[in-house]
Amino acid sequence: MQNTLAQFIENVEYRNITYKGTSPVLLKDGKPTESWMKDWPLEKRLDKFFEFCQEFDLRRDQLLAEDYQIFSHRLHWHEHPFCDIMKKVTDPKLRLWYTLTFSFSNEHWGTLTRLMYQGPENLREHFKENRHARNDLFQIYYPKNTLVKDWLIDGPKQAAEDMWEFLEKHRHRLERPFTMMEYAKLLEKYFKEKQNFRSPLYPCKNTARYMAMAYPDIVDPETVLFGGTGHFDGMAQIFGVNLNGKVQY
Repeated sequence: MQNTLAQFIENVEYRNITYKGTSPVLLKDGKPTESWMKDWPLEKRLDKFFEFCQEFDLRRDQLLAEDYQIFSHRLHWHEHPFCDIMKKVTDPKLRLWYTLTFSFSNEHWGTLTRLMYQGPENLREHFKENRHARNDLFQIYYPKNTLVKDWLIDGPKQAAEDMWEFLEKHRHRLERPFTMMEYAKLLEKYFKEKQNFRSPLYPCKNTARYMAMAYPDIVDPETVLFGGTGHFDGMAQIFGVNLNGKVQY
């Protein structure tokens, strides 16, 4: 993948985004306390946001081209190799099992591939000496005292067995694909009620994203999926007001 990326950016003529005329702001815990663009009119802020989107699409900004995972969430979810391999998984139960495992391990590639190609018991042995999740795993959404490496063996599999048929039937009753938020909220409800999770929406939304990118006939990738706190912190840079808080979709 890195070789492919290097070939992709080799002949790029960089067009770096600049922010001339922004104001210095105080930082708290390394984060800005207000928008750097606080003295700009809203129209100018929106123009800068869409300039960012364009440069990200074209990979012409050097930072975005060479360190494309600098953001907590990639903007091009369909580019993730997970979507490529998941398109080949036609069994709906396996598809859900693998996607949940990937999402609840905070997208740990080694955990996913070992589960898919060597099975859960091999994965259990692997966890004795190796990491089971990415370092930035948000354990806050797991039930208290959960040993995550053990849960990853059985929890996603149980969820897939419990939910795959319900999700299939529910989609057919809708006579359309799920929206990403519908799919994520159904999974969230299950994990809260059946597996005693506290706040599992974060990995459930990741599951919905990946399912949408790999199977748009099941989950519609064009629908809205609200981000978490970081999403609203980022929007504050544009709109200049604190948008963080509880938002109903």
